[in-house]
Amino acid sequence: MIEVAGLVVAGVAAMGTLVQAYYAARGANKSVSQTTIKQAEERASEPLKIGQKKVAEVIDPDLLKALQREIDSQNERLIHALSSQDVSDNEKEKAVEAARLQICHFLKQVLNFNDDVLPTKRLQNLWTSNRCGT
Repeated sequence: MIEVAGLVVAGVAAMGTLVQAYYAARGANKSVSQTTIKQAEERASEPLKIGQKKVAEVIDPDLLKALQREIDSQNERLIHALSSQDVSDNEKEKAVEAARLQICHFLKQVLNFNDDVLPTKRLQNLWTSNRCGT
C-alpha cells in the first residue's frame, strides 16, 4: 500500500506542477510547454518516497486506491486539455480548476485522517499554492 500512497503523492505533485505552469503560461500569454507536460506525466508515474509512508498510515487502503484512480483520471484530463490544440481556453481553465479542486480534496483527506497536519513540506506547499484553505 505504501507504493500506492507514493503514486498518489506523485500524481498530486504532478498535477500541482501543471496547474502552476498553466497560470504562469497564461500570465505570459503562452501555452504550457510540451516539455513541462511530459515531465509532469513522468513524475506522476514514479512513486514519491517522501510522504508516502505517512499517507499510507493515515488513509484507509480502499480510500487510497479510490483517490489514486481519481487523481490519475484528473491528470489524464488535465494533460489532454493542456496538450490539445482543439481544446478551448475556457475548457482548459475548467480542467485546471477541476485539477486544483482534486488536489485540495486529497489534501483535505490527509488532514482529516492525520490530526489536521500535512506531513511533508511538499504537501504543505501544495495546500498553499492551490489556495485550499479558502
